[in-house]
Amino acid sequence: MSNALNLPKEFKAKFTQYIYSKDKKLTYKGIVILKNNEIYWKYTYPNIKEIWIKDKVYIYEPDLMQVTISKKAKLNLFKILKNAKKLDKNLYVAINNKKEIYFIYDKTLKKAWYTDDIGNKVEIYFKKTNKNISIPPLNFPKDIDIIYQN
Repeated sequence: MSNALNLPKEFKAKFTQYIYSKDKKLTYKGIVILKNNEIYWKYTYPNIKEIWIKDKVYIYEPDLMQVTISKKAKLNLFKILKNAKKLDKNLYVAINNKKEIYFIYDKTLKKAWYTDDIGNKVEIYFKKTNKNISIPPLNFPKDIDIIYQN
């Protein structure tokens, strides 16, 4: 039995993300697309927010009329999944920046969870979608604020 995950070249899914902090539970929903080492997250609930991870990270928040551009994230989901170690039938763990990230992978990615830098538990559930969606191009309104971060 192989420990390596056999990852598809492309992954498209609807996701529901829960963040648990002390006595609160926050819920976010949207879609995620991984293709050619690029990742696109589109949050559709409770607010619209789009994130492109390409040569840099682009975070577009239409409600704030701003785009934040920063250096490429140190978190490479493809690399993390490829380096994940099998713990049980469909349970994997990967270490990234001394942080354990757990996955349930059964023919496709089903769930990921970890504890963030401020102690919140984060759970993300993935539900595969067969919709033919692709990563949209970076395209922002002309009058938007652009914030650059290191």
